[in-house]
Amino acid sequence: MALESTTSTGQSSTPWRRALRTSIAALLVEAGYQCAENLALETLIEMTQAYISEAGRTSSGYAELAGRTHVMPSDVVLALVEMGLDFTAIPTHAKRENKTVFLPPAQAPATVPSKILQVGEKRKHPAHIPEHLPSFPDPHTYIKTPCFKQPANEYQLVREKAASQKRDVEVALTRFIAKTGATHSLFRDDKSAFPLIACKPCPLPYMSALLPMDSEISTQESSDADSTPQLHHQVNDGHLGLSTDVATDSETIDNPYLIPAKIAKKKWR
Repeated sequence: MALESTTSTGQSSTPWRRALRTSIAALLVEAGYQCAENLALETLIEMTQAYISEAGRTSSGYAELAGRTHVMPSDVVLALVEMGLDFTAIPTHAKRENKTVFLPPAQAPATVPSKILQVGEKRKHPAHIPEHLPSFPDPHTYIKTPCFKQPANEYQLVREKAASQKRDVEVALTRFIAKTGATHSLFRDDKSAFPLIACKPCPLPYMSALLPMDSEISTQESSDADSTPQLHHQVNDGHLGLSTDVATDSETIDNPYLIPAKIAKKKWR
């Protein structure tokens, strides 16, 4: 009759502890027990494991005391006697009639290492490298292999790519202006679909052509600062004359509103 524990917790993880648990359970069945608490079974396992460990430690000590590295049966007998066990009862206990015989555990099959995918033929060691050293890795790990696409330099492909990029930039700019400014929509209900940039009416459209831009004004100010008229005091027959050096740009500037003003000469009497 097999011994069953009332709980399924506390299962041992090490193989020798599982074998010890099975042996103790078989001895309890031989003694007439049908079930056992898991806590009681674990207590017996701890006691048996401590007893076996002490017997092994004492036997190893006797072997070292005799100047040997391997333990002999005489060392085990001395250890059992010191622990207070009657070793003469061991043969009788081993030859009992209702003993439980356990089959030896099956040998677990050796795990075969997985084959590593090899690409190409591995390079052999040169003459100065011993053969017991690791072999070279696959050739693709140290041989240069170009994996990029050559750029297209044909005229048609370049023109098509430039036109596509220009169109994408215009679409992105239009969407940005449509999201940040005032927009109109082709549909009344859905204003988010097909947004159009709102046209801002100007009452005097020709004024933008007549008025100078900010950049033109800054350029004009910088040029005027470089050609500032210098005052010269001259004494000539009791008269004080004022002379100016103004560069006339009327020949290069077509717009009369952008021509720099001329300072008229004034005589003092």
